[in-house]
Amino acid sequence: MAERADLLILGGGLAGLALAERLAHSGAGGRVRILEPRTHYTDDRSWAFWTPSESHWAAIATRTWERWRCSVRGGASLVASAAGWRYAFLRSSTIYDAALRAIAAAPRITLEQGVRAGAIKASADGVEVTTSAGTIVARQVIDTRPPHNARFAASRMFQCFAGRELALEAEIDDREVELMTDMRADAYGFVFSYVLPISPTRVLVEATRFSTRPLGADVLATDLDTLVAARGWARVPVLRTEQAVLPMGLPASRDEALAGLVLAGTPAGALRAASGYGFLRIQAWAERCAAALARDGRTVGHPNEPRLRQWMDELFLRVLTADPTRAPEFFLRLAGIVPSAAFVRFLSDQASVADIARIVTALPPWPFLRALGPQRSVAERTA
Repeated sequence: MAERADLLILGGGLAGLALAERLAHSGAGGRVRILEPRTHYTDDRSWAFWTPSESHWAAIATRTWERWRCSVRGGASLVASAAGWRYAFLRSSTIYDAALRAIAAAPRITLEQGVRAGAIKASADGVEVTTSAGTIVARQVIDTRPPHNARFAASRMFQCFAGRELALEAEIDDREVELMTDMRADAYGFVFSYVLPISPTRVLVEATRFSTRPLGADVLATDLDTLVAARGWARVPVLRTEQAVLPMGLPASRDEALAGLVLAGTPAGALRAASGYGFLRIQAWAERCAAALARDGRTVGHPNEPRLRQWMDELFLRVLTADPTRAPEFFLRLAGIVPSAAFVRFLSDQASVADIARIVTALPPWPFLRALGPQRSVAERTA
């Protein structure tokens, strides 16, 4: 006999936990079950984003900075800031711990770890989900699991990165973030360094690439080895590591719509196509979904991307795909020519029409006009 739930959340990652924490505090959702394949949580990743200086996220962040630096290998370098905004770094352990505490204090919400969800189908009583621990029928299901392999592989571009948090022997200046430094392009695509000085003796360094195909750990490890060696940090203790491949320009889901099922997180388009930012977008969705459940007992999925922003992001990815050697120039133009506050608002999904106009006029027109022409298929691009 199938087990029951009012709301079943597939995946206890960022999206699943964000919603569960809010439901634990609001009392909405009825009997909520969260299925998570991992058996325990570790400090396995971090999130970074711009946030208003007096926001909740600035208050709980591991570290925030007023200034950030961008540079091109062997070329220009600039430092920028935006009044009223801070760049924030947040450990996954902070998010995980807060959510797990809230869930533990809410008897009607259970987190079932080591359980993997499988097939989903309609049922007379709602939605039926086959899992590694048996069958569950729920009135509503939210699927936050990563997109399936074919859809993931069809992304226009991938943001691939590997990072190491280091304990330094000598103090460094920790007052600014290296947001995109040593920008360049090679056979694998666009590459840059990302350095966050968490304290004068603690730093997170990441090697990041935008590529038309997912890159293996060997490529990223070589990038990272080169980066830390150039800084004189090759022999310092490594406190933790992180690595991921994020889909940029993930195609829309073609799965058949199922009553009572919504998508959230990455498979719902929560990652910004042109940047990979997703933390605040997921948190905003969790707020809306929890409010909808409290109001009328219904879930809501991630909202559709505004058409103008979707079009601009798609066009930008087309240009980067066609000629990654121009990427350092484009990003430095955006960071240097566009007023910092407008640049931050654009990347934070808060751009005004005037901000968008500044973004458009800062970039050279010809590569973007050319990208408006017929596009090659994914198979042709990666052949």
